[in-house]
Amino acid sequence: MKYALFLLTVLLTASSVQQKTVVFAEPIDAISITFTSKEDTAELRVHGEWLPLAVEDEQDPTLFESNLIILPESQTRIVLRGNIDDIQLHPIAVSTQPVSYEVAATNTVGRPRILKRDQWGADASFLYSAPTTSSSNTSSQSSGSNASISSQREEDCVEAKTNYPSDFQVAKTVTHDANGKQLRWARRYSPDVKIIAVHHTAQKITGDLRSPVERVRALYDFHANSRAWGDIGYHYLIDEEGTIYEGRSGGESVIGGHVYCGNVGTLGVALLGNFDEEQPTQDQVHALQWLLKDLATTYDIPLNRNVFFHGKNMNTIVRHKDLIATECPGHYMSAAIGQVRSNVIAGNLNKDVLFPTIAKASRIDNAQARLSFRLEEAGEALSRRFFRAKRLVRTAERKNPNDGRLQMMDEQKTATTNIQRQRSAAEERRRRIADARTATAKPSTTTRVTTSSEDIRIRLSYTGNNAEISIDGTATINGQSITSVRLGREGNNCIAISGNQTLDEGIVRVDAGANVFRVDSWNTAWNRFRGVLECTIINGELVLINELPLEDYMAGLSEQPDTEHFEKQRAFAVAARSYAAYYMQDGHTKFAGMPYHGSDTGVSFQSYSGVTSEQRNPNWIRAVIDTADLALTKDNQIVKAAYFSSDDGRTRTPAENGWNNFPFSEVFSSKPDPWCKGMRLHGHGVGMSGCGAKAQAAEGKTAEQILRYYYPGTVLYSVRDL
Repeated sequence: MKYALFLLTVLLTASSVQQKTVVFAEPIDAISITFTSKEDTAELRVHGEWLPLAVEDEQDPTLFESNLIILPESQTRIVLRGNIDDIQLHPIAVSTQPVSYEVAATNTVGRPRILKRDQWGADASFLYSAPTTSSSNTSSQSSGSNASISSQREEDCVEAKTNYPSDFQVAKTVTHDANGKQLRWARRYSPDVKIIAVHHTAQKITGDLRSPVERVRALYDFHANSRAWGDIGYHYLIDEEGTIYEGRSGGESVIGGHVYCGNVGTLGVALLGNFDEEQPTQDQVHALQWLLKDLATTYDIPLNRNVFFHGKNMNTIVRHKDLIATECPGHYMSAAIGQVRSNVIAGNLNKDVLFPTIAKASRIDNAQARLSFRLEEAGEALSRRFFRAKRLVRTAERKNPNDGRLQMMDEQKTATTNIQRQRSAAEERRRRIADARTATAKPSTTTRVTTSSEDIRIRLSYTGNNAEISIDGTATINGQSITSVRLGREGNNCIAISGNQTLDEGIVRVDAGANVFRVDSWNTAWNRFRGVLECTIINGELVLINELPLEDYMAGLSEQPDTEHFEKQRAFAVAARSYAAYYMQDGHTKFAGMPYHGSDTGVSFQSYSGVTSEQRNPNWIRAVIDTADLALTKDNQIVKAAYFSSDDGRTRTPAENGWNNFPFSEVFSSKPDPWCKGMRLHGHGVGMSGCGAKAQAAEGKTAEQILRYYYPGTVLYSVRDL
């Protein structure tokens, strides 16, 4: 097929965004772009909608090829805009040649029926040479796809090859086919297949009128020619009807190209669809389970125990994202993989799975609901303080009218300032929530799907080999709605069991959404929490981690109960938030090598008691809301705001406490603390003292004045803006 480019129109908009209209001599069905830079992006207009094109970051980091866009119908004209100087176009025309093939049965009995490459119309010529006219350049310059770049991914790969060389050994390499014809992509073979990885193709199929086989052919062309691999990277593909397609040529144990630096010893199975935006069909799931069971039997892969791969202990059926930083196989399929694994192990190959019923933005909605409730409480409290100030003024006026008017001005100014600050903070939070909802309307790529940059992870001090969990309402595990669950340990896996059903294993996450979960087997009143409860195994012990937004965590701190002065509570809310937020930043680790930021004990981190503490200390909640998001900063960096209980009349420096290289140590110089004179040193003595803050608050000092004394040179700033 030829793609002669005979018309090119370049337009510059008022905003200097370049736009080009490209016309082809013959119709095309799909297209991708090779950019000159990893940061370049573009858009393609399809039926009035601009679809994004950007460098895919899941494969070779030196490859600047964009995602593939499959057009809803054949086109001879396309419109592009964005960073489109010196790009190389890779148009694809899907063969219209009819083929006769057997559709894979949906009844998962016996071995899966898989469409062979010649049955679904794979063009065998791609294995040997690329079509000479398969691309059109908008410039004569090089595309840059072979540029040498340095990336963390490459460094990690070099490190893995150095530390685990056996994981990269191959059994043999075949460079020519049986007829002596040289292959573009030499076939290497794994000596042992350990892991099966599940992918999605990331092309949305909802509303797509093209047949599944056309999409498979387009993907094959995209991998073989646009990416210049010479074949498709996946070993198998499954469409929405449950049909299974043979992918990479070469037979059993051939190494594919489905995960960068992780292809040796793995198989890749891709489901057609974009599961960040749509759910897989149950037919797809049944076919996947059928295929996984058969592959595990063929390759003698243990399904009920873990294997070591590149030094990591993991399941043998994994998501693409478990092997490398990516969102593949998307929001919905990622949440269901535990159910798929359980069904395959149990032999329930025709069993449906449950997908999440709410979008990722739901956590933002939940946070907004809780925030609104607390804002109403705080608003009522501020109103009471305002009118109390007016009553005090009227009393003072009766004694001395002039003094009364001055006092009224001061009191009303203070109360009004507080209310305005509360309203401004509320409006700012509503704006951020609206922005976040817009950003997550189409799920974006993040390091951890269910964890935002504002989520803190706290190890609970619960001990035991199992845990009984109940929910005040419902929670979800892998999209399955539950009201209770038992968490237990099996080897290096946490197991979630409800009734007689295993819901998930490995690292288990119980998401309570807007509800509250309770650890019933923990004999304490402080066993109720918001957010997500994660169960994992660390050093052979079952560990529970509470993951929740920072402000929800702050509400559950129990270090400053309502017996304390409100201004002292406000001061400690800022200091405690600063300390916690410091350890949420990259490179600041309190517990080296552990998958959490802090613990629930004041001995090692901060005293955190969850929902029960919230309910018992409403003034503390108001202090948290009144200082929402604020942290102590210096030079636009969060200060690790240490604090303690009492001293003997002066605070200590970090060096006196043996803390060498303490960040911003000049802030923590020794200071006179006369409010604590006669007391004993209780705690490390660095930063703000509880006795000093309490006495200053009683003298009428504000939280801001107290903080300025103990942390000189710092500035209050929103942690969200850092």
